[in-house]
Amino acid sequence: GAPRRGRPRRAVRAGTAAAPSVANHPRLRQSCESAWRQRWVLLSPVPPAGRRSVHASRVQRCRRVRCTLTARARALRERACSRWWREREKRERGVGREREPRQRDRGSRFPTCEGTQLPPSERAESVGAPMSSLPVKYSFLVHGLAQDQIEESLRRRRGSQGGALLDVCAMTLGHELGKAYVNAIATLADGTLASGLDNGRIALWRHGRRVKEAVHASPSALLGGRPEPVTCLVALPRGCSRGADLASGSEGSVRLWAAGECVGTIVAPPGTAPACMAALPAAAAGAGPSSGPCLAVAFHQARPFDPAAFRLVPQGEEQRRRRAEALAAQAAQAAAFERVAASVTVASLRAESPGAVQPSVSVLGLAGGAARVTAFGCLPRAPPAADGLVCGTADGALRVWVRTGGGGDDAVWRCEEHLALRFGGGAAATIACVEPLTAQLGLLAVSCLHDEGGSAGEGVEPHGSGASLLRVPLPAHGGAVAILDVARSAVLATLDAHTDVVRCMCALPDGGLATGGGPQDRSVRVWARSQWEDQPREERGGDAVPVRREATQTLSAPGYVFALAALPDANPGGSKLFALACARYNTVRICL
Repeated sequence: GAPRRGRPRRAVRAGTAAAPSVANHPRLRQSCESAWRQRWVLLSPVPPAGRRSVHASRVQRCRRVRCTLTARARALRERACSRWWREREKRERGVGREREPRQRDRGSRFPTCEGTQLPPSERAESVGAPMSSLPVKYSFLVHGLAQDQIEESLRRRRGSQGGALLDVCAMTLGHELGKAYVNAIATLADGTLASGLDNGRIALWRHGRRVKEAVHASPSALLGGRPEPVTCLVALPRGCSRGADLASGSEGSVRLWAAGECVGTIVAPPGTAPACMAALPAAAAGAGPSSGPCLAVAFHQARPFDPAAFRLVPQGEEQRRRRAEALAAQAAQAAAFERVAASVTVASLRAESPGAVQPSVSVLGLAGGAARVTAFGCLPRAPPAADGLVCGTADGALRVWVRTGGGGDDAVWRCEEHLALRFGGGAAATIACVEPLTAQLGLLAVSCLHDEGGSAGEGVEPHGSGASLLRVPLPAHGGAVAILDVARSAVLATLDAHTDVVRCMCALPDGGLATGGGPQDRSVRVWARSQWEDQPREERGGDAVPVRREATQTLSAPGYVFALAALPDANPGGSKLFALACARYNTVRICL
């Protein structure tokens, strides 16, 4: 019914000046009127009142054609599905029934990742489905590979020598266009993955779905304000304080969670927020029956002072007096924040009643150091020695604290090791993060930041109070990761492959290490334990320390990440397979 290009058509009726020859022939005039009537119906957007029946018949005819096409497409789809089901039944009758019992018998030995794999009862129908190579949208918040592809990837890794990562993003948790970034992630003892967002929410992920979402309500949120960001998450060990399995930190408080429900709160000093946390198991908390696992927290100033607070010039003596009083109050407050940042708050997680956790809080002062605490870690050691609490400071000092007393306020902490890191030439080293290598007792990975502005750090010299001075080769791009043997006070190797400072690290179940670079690097690298064990030492800058510039793997699937966490194999039997969870902007990517 659309007109041709060029000169537009006009609907000309019979009996007008445009058709003089038709007026003298009644039969021809009648046929032309019927033809123009149909053409008018096609061209007019709204049919005339006298021709609604013709329009209704055409609409009805179009509906019949559409219904016919829909029914035909439905029949073709049902025929294809029935053909696929017939072929599957033939396979099950022929070979599948003979292989199925053996496959079920050895199913317990297959690797299982709690974060990405659905329960067997739910994923049985999806295995072998057509077009399984296409991405699957499990829910509004979860999408990724099909379950048969995930299982096949895990089998390939188990069959390969070493079980290296395949650099495949198996599943994405969270919405890509969400408003909140993921600041921290942690793997709980039962395999559940917890993620903390900057809108104050904590999400628990298990079997490819979000099983629980909670809100870390800050004091400002209780008064009607918006929730503050979750700055850090720590998984608590098993048997901790009547079910508490997770600790989260936000401005004003630290909360303890059990299955997504808040069971305890540690109040922060006014105006501070947790900067780093670490949990020690019950074996390191003392031998008394009332002692349990403990949680170490370092609080920093939550919000900086307003730089434009004193931009106006005082005009009189009264204004100058008030300006001096305000400056003195701000200096006193800054000094109080520095004292809080240079101390460690240790909470003994003891449950006095079955329904709640009542932490006993004690403050541990770092003797001989005035720099702020920047990193924590639980250093596992060979028995009968107790696990130690490693504290890294901004002046490059590492202290290992061991708990020797009972639980609660009666605990006695003793500093067993005191190390000081310096780059070649005496350049200052700021500790960005630490990660104990759990598969190798006594080894510690330390990310060092090269401070080009200073040569000896801030505050008191860390090597002035009996500290062992460790020289680290100068990094090529501003930061490096040093592998330390704390017991021997030695640097085993330096990992210098990132082009930016390493902001997050994760110890892997196979003894390796995963490191994530900053925004200028935008890569995740995996290092094998053989790169710092039994390797010949290279001479660099006069320091006999091996420098490794090539990682075992460079993963391209995660990109720039904020946090890393390992998801180990849930099946027993000593499997070293794992999946790597990477917090990237609004989502968490799980890589196989």
